[in-house]
Parts: sequence; structure tokens; C-alpha cells
Amino acid sequence: MAWVSEEYRGMYVHVMTFWIVGIPGARPPPGQKWGYVVEIRYTAEPDDDAIYGPASDHSDYFTKAAAEQAALHYGKRAIDVLLALG
Repeated sequence: MAWVSEEYRGMYVHVMTFWIVGIPGARPPPGQKWGYVVEIRYTAEPDDDAIYGPASDHSDYFTKAAAEQAALHYGKRAIDVLLALG
């Protein structure tokens, strides 16, 4: 796994995608599923102290590219909100 980073409005969105192998106590998903971790920082260096949200929110994707695109999108929207609160 590796971080993908994009600069946006003076901040950085850092994304790491991963293959979801299975969730204990849940039905296995059809095919591969991908999840993501997203960080928003003022620096271009990601921090390894990221937190993945609850697996029960069903925010999984069928391809690595789709998970990465979603994470970058949500990271940029979060930056928009932070800057609007200003």
C-alpha cells in the first residue's frame, strides 16, 4: 500500500486504498471490495496515524481506482467545508 497525495486549495489530500478481505460476522461481498483511508493536512507528507472509519458504513468499492477517486473527492469536499468555516 502506498499513499497518493494531491494538493488542493493550499492543503493536501492523502489517500491510501486497501483490499477488504472480509468483515467478521458479515456475509462475504461478491468479488473484490476496496476501502480507503483519507487524510487532510497542510503538509505534503502523509501521517501514518490515520484512522479508518467503521466497516459497517458499507463505503466499499469494486475497484482500487474507484476507491481512490472517491477518497480524493471526499477529501477535497472536506477541505471546501473547512475553508468555508474559515
